[in-house]
Amino acid sequence: MREIEAYREELEIVFREASEEMAELPAALGERGQALLALSHPLRNGGRGNRISYLLPYWMQDQTRSPIELCRDLAVGNIYAMLRYFLLDDAMDGKERRPEGIRGALALGQLLEELFRRRYLRHFPADSMLWERYRRYVGEWASAVDTEMANPIDPNDFGQLARKAAPVKIGASGLLLHAGMPDRIPDAERAVDLALAALQLSDDWADWRDDLPDPNGNAFLSIVSSGLPPFTVLDERAVRTAIYHHHAADRLADMAERCVEQLKQVPYAPDRLAAFAAAVAQGIRREARHIEESRVSLAAEGGFSQLLSKMRRS
Repeated sequence: MREIEAYREELEIVFREASEEMAELPAALGERGQALLALSHPLRNGGRGNRISYLLPYWMQDQTRSPIELCRDLAVGNIYAMLRYFLLDDAMDGKERRPEGIRGALALGQLLEELFRRRYLRHFPADSMLWERYRRYVGEWASAVDTEMANPIDPNDFGQLARKAAPVKIGASGLLLHAGMPDRIPDAERAVDLALAALQLSDDWADWRDDLPDPNGNAFLSIVSSGLPPFTVLDERAVRTAIYHHHAADRLADMAERCVEQLKQVPYAPDRLAAFAAAVAQGIRREARHIEESRVSLAAEGGFSQLLSKMRRS
């Protein structure tokens, strides 16, 4: 929550502006958008959510010396883009099962894309090279979601992990381009990719139960699978055994920490971006340590059989 509090005033402004613009959408779609926006507001939901999307323009401000109005416009635009991809992901993952719900999600997503473009077009005309980069980012996202179920994702491939959130990078590229620093864009893309990879590892840790039916897209489940004997069924018991008995969470934390170390080596990487990624990695490590403490305590009280009994009940 620290970086959320540091930008409290700005977040109030950008989320209010997004809410006011969504109020102008067709009634039912506008209401759905407003509800989704409220769930994503970091000052209302305890700081949860993909805050890199709307804070990245502010994190880039020091090195680009960008005017605050530009940062705000890109932050609002990125909120719309974030919500649009939330809707698309839910539709593709089958979380919205009603046909009318899917239709509404896709319709709202199209309106959000238009609102996103409107904000960026204030500063980057249609012929700006930024839109070429945006098309590349969308292509990375599309390729990632199209192929993620074909083969298990490689948790050591940080570029692959980041591609599912590739459009986030437009905020950094936009500020650098506006500031006349296009030569720094590749480094910024690399830094954001590493932060996104750490975030994806954290998300996959949080979502592993939901992803068990289709485990190939989950990096944590790939870690678990790599340590299982041949022909072992990847079910909840196998995952919990890997967590409590084979240090799977520690291995995930190791990977997230490698993302952070590599990010810190990227030239001109924003300090706040590195701090964000470090906080994500620290969260995974904290949970891994808690698991180890629980395992040791249970082993002292009754051995691993008691631990397995607890796992079956949970």
